[in-house]
Amino acid sequence: MTAPQRVAFSNSAIVDEIFTEARVDALNAKLMERGISGDQVIAILPVEAQIVANPKPPQFRVLYRAT
Repeated sequence: MTAPQRVAFSNSAIVDEIFTEARVDALNAKLMERGISGDQVIAILPVEAQIVANPKPPQFRVLYRAT
């Protein structure tokens, strides 16, 4: 798993990202663990599995507004 990254946009809002396993229960657990509410979530993007070199299962990439 990669470390969260912060991106600053022109409106000074900070956007963070997290990666979770591509399962709804894992996604919900990670959001609760980090205290991220549904209002903060901007997008949930599927990330395909990687089968070559370093195999990784499918993941969700979650973009959310940091508080």
